[in-house]
Amino acid sequence: MTAPSLQQLISRQISAESPDAVEQLGVVLRQRYGDAVDAILYYGSCLRQGDALEGVVDLYVVVSSYPAALSSFWRSLVYFIIPPTVKYMEVEIDGAVARTKYALISRRDFRRGTSEQWFHSYLWGRFSQPCQLVFSANETTREFIVDCLARAACTLMSRTAPVLPAQFDAMQLWREGLSRSYRSELRPESGTRGIELADSSAPYFAAVTYSAAAATNIEVEPANQLPLSFSASAWARRWSAFCWRVRGLQGKFLSIARWLKALATFDGGLDYAVWKLERHTGVRVTLSDRARRYPLIFLWGELWRLYRQGAFR
Repeated sequence: MTAPSLQQLISRQISAESPDAVEQLGVVLRQRYGDAVDAILYYGSCLRQGDALEGVVDLYVVVSSYPAALSSFWRSLVYFIIPPTVKYMEVEIDGAVARTKYALISRRDFRRGTSEQWFHSYLWGRFSQPCQLVFSANETTREFIVDCLARAACTLMSRTAPVLPAQFDAMQLWREGLSRSYRSELRPESGTRGIELADSSAPYFAAVTYSAAAATNIEVEPANQLPLSFSASAWARRWSAFCWRVRGLQGKFLSIARWLKALATFDGGLDYAVWKLERHTGVRVTLSDRARRYPLIFLWGELWRLYRQGAFR
């Protein structure tokens, strides 16, 4: 039987029905940003665990443009700098509180960030993983999202294959790729998080690998038998490894810049960051009054102290 195309595979994946709480969050976000909303995507730990009311739901709100979604030119300019812009919202649903950390991003930035046009893995690393389409404005937008997700998977695969041995299997590819993507940011989760992500959706990643192999120059044996293989010169392999090291350095600076930006755009952002650090690491985080009042000035010392304690990597 012929394997489905990558677009068909992803289209089926994103069509799964979202929980009622997520649908309600989507409705509120559409009311907030109006006709500027092109699509809303649901991803992350709540999706994997299947409970949208226990944690903080991760959503991406793709808008036609920042000016269309926002009322101020200056706010649009802030959103344009180091996309996406992360915000927080709570909605009461049948007596329970649904919480979401959502990222607002323009259609243009989403397209660029899920492709090889972006050097860093921030978006193509996230959206090579399973997600659900909560809302799309029309069929054209749905096709656009599917195309972006397909290119994200291809980008991660093509940038990971050269750092693997000449022969490997699908899970080696995704464990390595997601691990390197995670290590390219300052994260509170453990160093094994990328492996855990790959293992949690192993059948999906295996199917994606075989569907995308031709587009990423990965050679598949007849009848999809292992191992897979990737031909590259020694220089190309060294260059790929070097690029991942650069992404790691770049990602640390980008993570700090995004955190600082979130202080202005994310209501309760500092408290959320403290909660997440404590939840994932067990490290007790106590911020001084001056760090809370003037984070742009006094938060640096706190961040360095937490980094040395191993609160994030």
